[in-house]
Amino acid sequence: MAENVSREQIRQAYKISDNDAPTKMIPATKKININEDGRPLKVCAYCRVSTGNDEQLSSFVLQQEHYSHLAKSHKNWDLKRVYADEGISGTSLKHRDSFNEMIAACRRGEYDLIVTKSVSRFARNVVDCIALARELKNLNPPVGILFETDSIYTLSEESELKLTLFASIAQAESEKKSESMNWSLNERFKHNKLLTPELYGYRRPRDLSGHYIKYGILEIEESEAVVIRFIFDAFLAGFTLERIAELLTEMNVKTKLGNTNWNAGSLAYIVRNERYCGSVLTWKTFTADIFEHKKKKNRKNRDQYYYSDHHPAIISVEVFEAAQSLIYNRRHGMRGGLHIMQVIDEGVFQGYVPINHHWANDDPNAYYNASDSVDGRKIERRIRRSAFSAFDLTGYQVVRGQFLTARSELPCMTISNEKIMFNTACGKKLQDYSYIQLLLHPTERKMAIRPCERDDAFCISWRKQKTGQPILIKTLSCPFFIKALMQIMDWNPEFNYRILGTWIEKGTDCIMTFNLTKAMPIAEIINEEERESIRKRRMAVCPEEWEESFGDEFYEFSMDNELYYLKSVPNLQSGIKCRDVEGQQQLSLLSHAEVLESAAKIKMGVTGADE
Repeated sequence: MAENVSREQIRQAYKISDNDAPTKMIPATKKININEDGRPLKVCAYCRVSTGNDEQLSSFVLQQEHYSHLAKSHKNWDLKRVYADEGISGTSLKHRDSFNEMIAACRRGEYDLIVTKSVSRFARNVVDCIALARELKNLNPPVGILFETDSIYTLSEESELKLTLFASIAQAESEKKSESMNWSLNERFKHNKLLTPELYGYRRPRDLSGHYIKYGILEIEESEAVVIRFIFDAFLAGFTLERIAELLTEMNVKTKLGNTNWNAGSLAYIVRNERYCGSVLTWKTFTADIFEHKKKKNRKNRDQYYYSDHHPAIISVEVFEAAQSLIYNRRHGMRGGLHIMQVIDEGVFQGYVPINHHWANDDPNAYYNASDSVDGRKIERRIRRSAFSAFDLTGYQVVRGQFLTARSELPCMTISNEKIMFNTACGKKLQDYSYIQLLLHPTERKMAIRPCERDDAFCISWRKQKTGQPILIKTLSCPFFIKALMQIMDWNPEFNYRILGTWIEKGTDCIMTFNLTKAMPIAEIINEEERESIRKRRMAVCPEEWEESFGDEFYEFSMDNELYYLKSVPNLQSGIKCRDVEGQQQLSLLSHAEVLESAAKIKMGVTGADE
């Protein structure tokens, strides 16, 4: 029935008349036609070359000429500017200064059209390419991009699909190229084909035409090599990199760039560079992301190859390794030059080793070897029991200080797995001294504290002035030493260990001793009764060997503390200076005075050369 309804019946049903036609048609804005002569377009062009060699730069000039001719062939094109980036990768928008300047100008409405060779020249990152094309298209007025060889114009209806396809291909090409380059680099590194850059102290060899020889071996530049040797000598002698930089600046020594302003950063690069000892380590850093171009330190992410004796060395391998050891120790707070183990030859502290609490070494053998290097041995003396007491106290015990309520008045040292903490009694006993030495006898398993001078080896600043009041040091951070001590004592690193000390004064001698074998373990107890707030507290743990006694046998205790109890003991000679342990260091290190003398000679040479 619906098929028999006439058009007139429909017109009558919907009350449609011939007068219902639109009064006026408002036409849509015509889309920009880049080939339409009637509408002028403000045009810019963009070109990019991937590398900075002569061949590519020649291509760059040709591209500029091409866009000038292209603009002339379009009467409505007004070519305002050709933007160009030379030697910049297209996988990221970072560092592409001309490109970013062009986009900013488009946002300000300065252009209607960007002309470029291809999608791969514009951007090799799909996300960046699509996002920028959409942003420019949505500007008012819109800005189009014409990719010549790809025949894509972004203001046309079908452009985005084609743009996405071509941008994906360009990105895949970049990823494939990156993979190929990484393979090529690895093969070259593996077969000793090293492109060693020229660095301060060396020159790359050139051929007769003046070009660098591709795999040429570095040659020493002696006028700069003498400065490199000075830097390493001063560093190992204890000068900071900042102080060495000041000296070189004062000496008017020219840097690699030709100026005379040195800084600690450039010196840090020098003292870490293995090439100065004739070696080469490949692939120290790598580009983790080809789009962000972020470099990362190679931590076994890429294969590395180490070549020794690759080129003439300016410094010895031993000097370089010593510098690396010093760098590592300074990172943990050690001051001065290369660490040299020391020991005390005579007196009450014979065989004791002064502790450098900043030294990054946890090998207990270093302390044993230093202590055992002392030639003489303590003479065992026979002492009558009556010297300690008029009564026979055989079988009696001296109650351990840990069990006494007055123990807080005794010097006490607590050792955790990272720190050594001293109680208030230690501070009071040593409050008149600004500097102390912390000593260890690994065989006797004893530690001691003695006052010292500021210039003594491994002195510790014990008292500091703050707002006029002396502040006593109560904590020393020394994780490496404690790790060695835990091994010496066979202690559990999960426990703290509290050791009561003995303060001894005889004449001018003032010392504090700690018998490590008498340490009381302190365990951390976690109370989980209240689930909402877990509380932690520390509890003293009675060692197994203390189970059947309250203290030490009287005469054994008296012999261990004979210095305190016997008036007949002569002068303790506690202030005997330390000496270097022989045979531990094969390097001939310069003194501070010799370093400054060397600096004066270099300065004279520089002044003479300038004249």
